[in-house]
Amino acid sequence: MIKNPGLVLREMLNAPGIVIAPGVYDGISARTVELAGFKTAYMTGAGVSASVIGQADIGLTTMTEMVTTAKNIAQVLNIPLICDADTGYGNPLNTIRTVHEYEMAGVAAIQLEDQRAPKRCGHLGGKVLVSADEFTQKVKAAATEKYFKETVIVARTDSRAVEGFDSAVERCKRYIDAGADLLFFEAPQSRDEIEQVGKLFGHQIPLLSNQVYGGKTPSLTAEELQQLGYKIVIFPSTLGYAACIYLRQVADRLMELGTDAGVIEGGMNAMDMFNIMGIQQWNTLEQNYKY
Repeated sequence: MIKNPGLVLREMLNAPGIVIAPGVYDGISARTVELAGFKTAYMTGAGVSASVIGQADIGLTTMTEMVTTAKNIAQVLNIPLICDADTGYGNPLNTIRTVHEYEMAGVAAIQLEDQRAPKRCGHLGGKVLVSADEFTQKVKAAATEKYFKETVIVARTDSRAVEGFDSAVERCKRYIDAGADLLFFEAPQSRDEIEQVGKLFGHQIPLLSNQVYGGKTPSLTAEELQQLGYKIVIFPSTLGYAACIYLRQVADRLMELGTDAGVIEGGMNAMDMFNIMGIQQWNTLEQNYKY
């Protein structure tokens, strides 16, 4: 766990280049992302819903489940963690408590969105929004009442799919004025819309792009997004998709063979997994406290 993760993330936002943040949802995915060399990670609500409660991202997870997962992930990472906090789990006062709980969990950034609870994945249909007035107050409350000045408040709008592009732009202006540190314009539906958002806001505030394979937004590379004015790109579902596919393949193979010998390619064993999970660090510490 790093000290002052919000400051570390802010330094990244002020440095040249685009920040790439794969989606994580548990300790294994978090360790994997850091070992791969990524400098930050994004705790995906969809991934937590899938991994913790085995459900689709339709607003079934609670604040407690999300914060507990965030704490578990933040404690094993040496890179800053950006966290999905859904709608803030209530009104502006609830949002303040949500922000405080996430901050105490050790996260760098907290993402809030303008959907009405129960929220849905940004690339699903059937979303309902709260008013711009209500969400503006949530952003203001989060930005004003956060414990640590370095904590990054991410304002996400899902209004493109509900009210149209122009309305989403107007909402974004209000959220920036309310104190958002990072803007997340969810699900633009064409490259032209992605580019328009970059031109409109990229000079005012760091922009986040959400790349969901098979979603409503065209797939672009990190380099392309940087050229269009974006500062962070998240790939929230990639590791979760891979886990679903590969775990099912291994489970089918285990069912077929009735043995785990040769089921996993490369012959990885339990000790290999423990090494990835940091057992050597604990072994070293253990030597300091022999009795």
